[in-house]
Amino acid sequence: MIDIEQIYQSNIRYKDEVIEQAQEAKTYITSFSWCKRIVSGSLAQGFGYILCIFFFEIEAVKGSGADDKLWVIVGDLPSAYLDTIEYKTAHEALDFYCFLMEEWVEHIKAGKSLEGCYPVNVEPTLEHANMLATRIQLIKSDFLPYV
Repeated sequence: MIDIEQIYQSNIRYKDEVIEQAQEAKTYITSFSWCKRIVSGSLAQGFGYILCIFFFEIEAVKGSGADDKLWVIVGDLPSAYLDTIEYKTAHEALDFYCFLMEEWVEHIKAGKSLEGCYPVNVEPTLEHANMLATRIQLIKSDFLPYV
């Protein structure tokens, strides 16, 4: 993993895009009231604007029950965070992310309630569900094997 603050010095592919995604991930995780501050962040896997997986250590607000270590997935798809207790590797986190997003898509397509689904920050329409399904299939076929 590469420390977020060192990405600009690295020779990773799509460096400028990954730097932007790192800022997106930081903004995303600090938007939650339970995140007091980011202690450290690292790039676990970066595919430019399409998909990046970051590992963050945070200082959680006392009494919030929030985990202090999280995976954050950002890109041309809905952002999400996952704990590192159940999902110990970036691969496991991305695989479960795909499961969560597929569950949301299935609920939309079947006209079911989204209660119990991971919150996806888009209007719950069939059009968005189809777009997300396409992205998830791409992630599973073209990216997940390399994480």
